[in-house]
Amino acid sequence: MQNWLKLIWLITIFINSSGVVWFVLGSTANFQRGIDLISTVILLYLGIPSILLIVVSIFLLLKKWSPTKWWESIGIFIIIIAMLLMTPQLYKNVQTNGWLTEKIRTDSIQLTSDHRYEYCLELINLFQKNSSARLYIKNIETLEEIRIQLELPTKEITGVTWDDVNYFVKLEPGM
Repeated sequence: MQNWLKLIWLITIFINSSGVVWFVLGSTANFQRGIDLISTVILLYLGIPSILLIVVSIFLLLKKWSPTKWWESIGIFIIIIAMLLMTPQLYKNVQTNGWLTEKIRTDSIQLTSDHRYEYCLELINLFQKNSSARLYIKNIETLEEIRIQLELPTKEITGVTWDDVNYFVKLEPGM
């Protein structure tokens, strides 16, 4: 086999392998959550065929197989093109919020009874192992923002319904 074809094939294997790894890490939020339905379908239609083409390619390269007929060379090009066509879709279909960036869901912003502060409850990375909650408070006069970490059992939340107006928390003036 020509060295240029082997080099192109190796680069394609590396690119496609990195796409599969990125997809698995991203779809599971770096193993902080389970894979969802859409990602499962993408894994079945793109990930598994990519893995099979990677394994076949590595096997043929390690065996030092060389195409002797014209249709074998075309088969190699088809494998390379298929891997290169699947890779962008594997990268594109990764949701980075929730593991690379925080995924924050909030209830509706409310005002305290003295109209000095705005506040709401922030649920961070809900339905993941690294989920948490915090209280967001904003001083209307000074525009100072404070986020207070709360010890809420967010891992016990199994579902949340989001409407136009949601009030999860109510602050009242104290002493």
